[in-house]
Amino acid sequence: MVEEAKTKAEWIDFTGMAKVWKEAYLGGLEASLNWQKQNEIVAKSLIHQGLTATQQCLTLYKNVVDTSLEQIPAQANAIPVLALSRHMIQSAQAAAEPAFKTGAEVCETSFSAYETALAGPSRKYMVEVNKRMMDTIIPS
Repeated sequence: MVEEAKTKAEWIDFTGMAKVWKEAYLGGLEASLNWQKQNEIVAKSLIHQGLTATQQCLTLYKNVVDTSLEQIPAQANAIPVLALSRHMIQSAQAAAEPAFKTGAEVCETSFSAYETALAGPSRKYMVEVNKRMMDTIIPS
């Protein structure tokens, strides 16, 4: 029985199986890291679009209110509620617009710095370390 087990074990190519497993592992690792990179790109895009959309909504609201107030006769400035509304909207826009613009720029700069300084090199290093480790365990 022992002889039969040895004979069967001789014709099974564990080396070939190990190499296939190694290549599959490294391929899966690279796919996972590429997926992570794509998710970071999507997150960056969503944040940027959110800031831009909010800025556009604020501008649209200001334009609609300005147009509405211009349609009221010249007495509009004499009506305190309308004058206060116009002033509040213009003040909010003046304060918020630079914040949204700066926020979009900070977002872009932060994501670019993260990708260049940390994420890109980390992904590359992860693949290299795992490849070396697998080459040590399962030589090609």
